[in-house]
Amino acid sequence: MRITRLYYPDSLNSGDTVHLGKDASNHLIRVLRTKAGSPVILFNGDGFDYHGKVLTTDTKNTSLSIDSKVGTNNESNLSISLIQGLSRHNRMDTTIQKSVELGVNTIIPVICQRSNLKLSNESAIKKHRHWQKITTSACEQSGRSILPQINAILTLEALSSSLDKNTLKIILDPTSKTTLKDIDPDQLKKCENKIEIFIGPEGGLNIEEISYLKNQQFTNICFGPRILRTETAGPAIISALQTLWGDFG
Repeated sequence: MRITRLYYPDSLNSGDTVHLGKDASNHLIRVLRTKAGSPVILFNGDGFDYHGKVLTTDTKNTSLSIDSKVGTNNESNLSISLIQGLSRHNRMDTTIQKSVELGVNTIIPVICQRSNLKLSNESAIKKHRHWQKITTSACEQSGRSILPQINAILTLEALSSSLDKNTLKIILDPTSKTTLKDIDPDQLKKCENKIEIFIGPEGGLNIEEISYLKNQQFTNICFGPRILRTETAGPAIISALQTLWGDFG
């Protein structure tokens, strides 16, 4: 039987009795129809699962007992940062959800020339909060107990300050002759298994943006003969990286 996992934003300890907020309580009791005495797992991002059970079934303030603390070991040996050009509609949601499930550590949304998206400061803050909720939900579903970081939206020009100098940097380019298999594994070891992937928005990147990224030491990689949608490209290459050097093997 699959046990429900829920994110809890505060500290947790064995022996505690905790109370869920209104939204989490409603989801657990009304949507999932969880009964008193049912097992549940909470996590707060510290790398542990906290096993407990439901004490009350109040849809606005459900109480749970915490019986044990269990360490999890399902984080990849790769530290992957996905730098994603902003896309419209629900494409960013899909990218974030699937990338988190596949083991990404950091997601950096970037406004590109072809993003075709104008956001006020207030809208950008709302977007960020929405993406954090998607991240939390993906961790609940996939069993991760460490929350990936979702950075605030950046312009491409401001990206350099967020990049790690000692990182394998990749940008997809269908015209490149280099593939992932051409990368020397020793190069990755020298970077301490840290990888940064840049995925452009719908319509891709323009010449100036590609030139900028090359100056930031990104390597052009051909990822097959087909052109992938922006929401497909990130999760697809993360899967490939996990298969080649991560924990999919």
